[in-house]
Amino acid sequence: MNSVELASTPCRLVLIVLMTVVGGCAVQPIVLEDVPRTPSYATIEPASTSLGREIAQAAVPNEPGSGFYVLDRGEEALLWRGALTERAERTIDAQYYIWSEDNVGTIAAERLLRAADRGVRVRVLVDDLSISTDPRFLAMLNAHPQIEIRIYNPTGVVGRKYLPKLFAFATDFKRMNRRMHNKALIVDGAVAVIGGRNIADEYYDMNREYNFRDRDLFAVGPIVGQIERGFDQYWNSIWAVPVEAYVRTDFSEAERGAYYARLHAYASDPNNFPDRFNEALNGVHECLHDLRAMLVWGEARVIYDIPGKNEDPGRMNAFGEMGRELTAAVADAKLEVLAETPYLAMMPGTFAVLRHLHESGVHVGILTNSLASTDEPFAFSRYAMQRDELLDLGVELHELMPRPHYLQEIVTRLPHMQQPTRLALHAKTMVIDRHIVFIGSFNMDPRSTHLNTEMGVLVDSGELAAEIAKAIERDMDPRNSWSVTRATDSGRIVWTWVGEGKLRTTSREPEASTAALLEVFMFTLLPIDSLI
Repeated sequence: MNSVELASTPCRLVLIVLMTVVGGCAVQPIVLEDVPRTPSYATIEPASTSLGREIAQAAVPNEPGSGFYVLDRGEEALLWRGALTERAERTIDAQYYIWSEDNVGTIAAERLLRAADRGVRVRVLVDDLSISTDPRFLAMLNAHPQIEIRIYNPTGVVGRKYLPKLFAFATDFKRMNRRMHNKALIVDGAVAVIGGRNIADEYYDMNREYNFRDRDLFAVGPIVGQIERGFDQYWNSIWAVPVEAYVRTDFSEAERGAYYARLHAYASDPNNFPDRFNEALNGVHECLHDLRAMLVWGEARVIYDIPGKNEDPGRMNAFGEMGRELTAAVADAKLEVLAETPYLAMMPGTFAVLRHLHESGVHVGILTNSLASTDEPFAFSRYAMQRDELLDLGVELHELMPRPHYLQEIVTRLPHMQQPTRLALHAKTMVIDRHIVFIGSFNMDPRSTHLNTEMGVLVDSGELAAEIAKAIERDMDPRNSWSVTRATDSGRIVWTWVGEGKLRTTSREPEASTAALLEVFMFTLLPIDSLI
């Protein structure tokens, strides 16, 4: 399975639905309650580590709340994760929806192995569906005395056996359809990185075909403890199953040692990890020694759904904590809501909130993917069907260009690419009234609202809000995205942008191929909106 998120993976979901109807030779899924597991918790005191002491020194006297630094560029976000992993002394906790066996995923695994060799306790929680590696490799990593891996809501079939996984879905579709979409990294209980990025090439500008425009927050202060407590709740829930419960462990110590050696050799190869990354990592380490000038402070709290999303896993339309909290925050807006979301598929309740904001005179601006930039045409098809209603409610709509004017600013690795890749929006960000900021994993679609667990941070900070609003407005710039409006004469939807210094307009989906248009049309005929 590739690293595109199930939050909007229609082709696989359609196949799952068909197999559910047809039935067939199904795999018996794991009974979550019957799996033995040993609880463990975060007990680290940040002040007992050098990283924690440096973070404490970065605190500004009398400055309330937690400190944040925005990771807006992919390569930068990768380097900060790498530097934190290198600095870890006591604990690393990682929670991700996707961990691919590509270059980034392999080197990230090797860096965790290095940390474990230093005596760092490493806990990794990953959703089952994205695991495409040889299951014995997972078992070999898990066999390290300092590493423990757990799988969220497993199908009972790990690795590249996709057909048996789909059959497992057919046996227990309502449970299997609930996935863990959370993303967080916590190091020594002192620092956390939380936001939209998974562990795969395309989240860090390393993919040769397309890369994501995404956003994370580097976080210190009381918010880290909240994120850690959320991780513990997932780690010790029935939904998190130890790898050894269903992966064979019949390998020798020699085989395990050989696998570790291969990982180290891969990560040491300049073709896989160029020397310039080592130089860049040194720069990040210097930043960690003097964070005070970089951090923005504000009162913050973590929002996350309970494991399983809600108390009734049999329902496909029950709200989780994330949906409730974000709806309340947006509904309280007095002046403005700016948002970025890769997938925009509104539900009746969401339209009701937008109607309330429109009637109250609140300006709403949303950036989402265009058909030319999206990685998921099915999710786009639902948005395309709703554009008229969104415009009727006064929403200022923008769609990201696949090769925007500012591509070189966003993708710093561009000069090292053989050819420029297209960009797809993946950031899940919101600014309310220029003082409340949300950054997390939540997409504006039914799946994030009703099915997948999600997490994110709400920060009350005018300074951070100004920084994020400026970034969103740059994304919405007519050289970087298409403005979606109606023609004054015909009322038809038109796209407006600035190209080669001139204002331009078209009434056709810009830069979209005929094949993409046909694909979207076919998807509009499928009655499975709740699976988006």
